[in-house]
Amino acid sequence: MIRNDRPTRLQILALLKKNTRMTSKQVGEILGVTPMGARQHLTAMEKDGLVQSEFVRQKAGRPALYFRLTAQANCYFPQNYEPMALEFLKGMEKLEGREKIVEVFQLRKEKLLHQYKSALEQSDLKECVRKLAEIRDAEGYMAEMEENGSALLLIEHNCPIHSIAKEYNELCQHELQLLMDVLNVKVERIQHMVKGESACVYKIAPKDETPEQDEIKDETET
Repeated sequence: MIRNDRPTRLQILALLKKNTRMTSKQVGEILGVTPMGARQHLTAMEKDGLVQSEFVRQKAGRPALYFRLTAQANCYFPQNYEPMALEFLKGMEKLEGREKIVEVFQLRKEKLLHQYKSALEQSDLKECVRKLAEIRDAEGYMAEMEENGSALLLIEHNCPIHSIAKEYNELCQHELQLLMDVLNVKVERIQHMVKGESACVYKIAPKDETPEQDEIKDETET
């Protein structure tokens, strides 16, 4: 991620976004820094995975080194997908009924379940929750793990699907079921952002308290 000289690097990201690819000299001329100074920023950003470089043949002279953004850099630009996704789901519901929406959520859950289990296999419960927090954090949930006595807490300070979850509470139930299926232990949601609280907090019991599937609890519903 961007660390030092953040304003300058954000300017470089914006330039590359608008111009597709640029040399360090071109970047330096616009920013008012030397080509070497621009090259230092670009090289550091390449190490961070935000840009990639390639030599491009010129009409005359030696090939020039150009820089372009990587797919990873897209996270630094507005991605207003959620309203569009909600509009799409509402259209689907109107055409095919709410049951079809629930089927879509189920497919999403199954896909995430496979991805999460592949990443968490052969780990004890605490390590599983820690890794799961890292995965969810990378997905935009601003997630972290805390210990609470014999239980573990998975705390998510952001919900990238918040507006969809407010409209379709089935999605929140699928999220809870997903955690249950991944960890195979009792899971209670004790705080819920859709209910107006500041975070979604999941209390995860030790494995010796593993319940049957129908014992999943959402404390925010009571």
